[in-house]
Amino acid sequence: MHEKLMIFNNRKTDALAGLRSMQSKHKAVSWYRVLVFVSFVPLIIWLIRTEYYGFAAGATAAFLFLFGLLINHHNSIKRKRDFFRQLAEVNEAEIKRLKYDFEGIDEGTEFMNENHDYAWDLDIFGRNSLFQLINRTGSRAGRQMLSRWMLTSATKDIIKSRQQAVQELMPMVEWRQRLQVSGQAGKKINDNEENLFYNWLGGKDLIRANRLYRIMPWVMLPLSIAMIIGTFSGLLSIYFLLAPFAVSGWFLMKISPYARVTYGMTLSGIHTLSAIENSLKLIEDRQFKSNSLAALREKLFDGTRPPSQNIMSLRKIFEWLNMRHNQLYMIFNGLFLLDLFWFLRAERWRAQYKIAVSSWFETLAEIESLSSIAAYAYAHDEQYTFPEITEKSYIFHGRALGHPLIPDDKRVCNDFSIEGRGATCIITGSNMAGKSTFLRTVGINSVLALMGAPVCASDLKLSVYKVFTSMRTKDNLEENISSFYAELLRLKMLLDEVEHGEPVFYLLDEILKGTNSHDRHTGAEALIRQLKDSNAFGLVSTHDLELGKMAENHDLITNFHFDSKIDEEEIIFDYKLRPGICRNTNASRLMAKMGIRLSDQSKIN
Repeated sequence: MHEKLMIFNNRKTDALAGLRSMQSKHKAVSWYRVLVFVSFVPLIIWLIRTEYYGFAAGATAAFLFLFGLLINHHNSIKRKRDFFRQLAEVNEAEIKRLKYDFEGIDEGTEFMNENHDYAWDLDIFGRNSLFQLINRTGSRAGRQMLSRWMLTSATKDIIKSRQQAVQELMPMVEWRQRLQVSGQAGKKINDNEENLFYNWLGGKDLIRANRLYRIMPWVMLPLSIAMIIGTFSGLLSIYFLLAPFAVSGWFLMKISPYARVTYGMTLSGIHTLSAIENSLKLIEDRQFKSNSLAALREKLFDGTRPPSQNIMSLRKIFEWLNMRHNQLYMIFNGLFLLDLFWFLRAERWRAQYKIAVSSWFETLAEIESLSSIAAYAYAHDEQYTFPEITEKSYIFHGRALGHPLIPDDKRVCNDFSIEGRGATCIITGSNMAGKSTFLRTVGINSVLALMGAPVCASDLKLSVYKVFTSMRTKDNLEENISSFYAELLRLKMLLDEVEHGEPVFYLLDEILKGTNSHDRHTGAEALIRQLKDSNAFGLVSTHDLELGKMAENHDLITNFHFDSKIDEEEIIFDYKLRPGICRNTNASRLMAKMGIRLSDQSKIN
């Protein structure tokens, strides 16, 4: 970890140096723009007053050309400045992840679902979650795709394909971080603003559907130029210049509802398109070796031009429309009906590419997701390993399994194996000894393996299965559901799941804890018997030591336990998994430490 911290710290330092340089240049060019504008205005006034109309026209053209160059140069510096700022933030986030500090890192809370098979119990989303550990996507589509991968087991072929792609992307730190930074442009807007762009993509044409709207910009161009020349040459009164503005005003008023909607999404469209344009360009310029990455890249080239160039064309159209509040644009819009011209170009682009856009976004989302897993794998390449996916069913064999969300200096790893349809491992142990954490360790590593990511283990071999957990059931006052009934509903979900035919790997923590000890034992034993004859295998943790006796009569049931030791007044946990049923208890000692006085007759075992 020390090596990776040094790498990310160095990259952050270099990015901050680049940021300071670009900030200085950005400030200097801002003053150049002011100087050019301030110099131009009195020059034009003097030329017009002295009736040097030709020179005035030439000076105006020169000004527009020079000012345009300065704007482009200024925007280029701004993009570089933003790149270095975001690159510094990316490396700062990498440093925080290595220190298991997830404050301020995207939690993916919109994907949280208490009714999912395992996401709520295994901390897939939320604070200190797997999503925070892995996600480096920039686009909304990328975040959504990565979340789907975390919520669904992939097939063996897809897992192997993702593993190959991730292994190729792992050492490409510079490229991966550039891809991540490129996607950050889309995060300047919220989902509601981004929806405006997607709604526009699916909208209807107005300008293309009206022939008069299509030809008016070309009518206004020679008309306005003639009026300008006539006015400056003295042939026409200056009042004749009002005619183009009057005509343009009438047309702009006619299309004002349509224009407001289009104007409303230009800024979100610019940010969205900038993100995907830069990201696609990175992909287009890269040659990949793995079949899956090469196929994804090839998928982009289904037209005459690379998609990044097509995206750039639309982005520039939006940038022109986004200048509508600029005084110069307002003047030229009144003379030449620029809005109709740019609306027409945008509609033509939409008609040609709107179907391809979804494919471009999906391809980018998949590569972003693979790149996220690769970044996570790179940060932990000395500790984690890629699991082996076997053709057999109902298999989980792990060595040195650890929980990836527990810091390295506090993580305790264990070996564990379970195999066979109907196999059940009953885990007993003292309070706070590590039963629940171990179940989550097995579960979260299963999720990682089945999405194509490396696992926190020295070795893991497993089959493809669906993960199901029941750990954090709670009551619901609004629906009048007790915690016990909520757990029964959860177990009903499991029984329904195993009826579908696919192998299910279940992790049940303290089952039926909401009822009396007799009913808890009877119900838990009945459930284990039922699961033993189904398309499932898994782990059950319990305080009910009698439940472990089931292993005496059933070959597929095994016992493991976690223990604790009492050293004078201290309770010591080593969090190591051991075979057999737990024989030591610590409930009385824990309550005594909390100040609860127990008589010898009332001590709890």
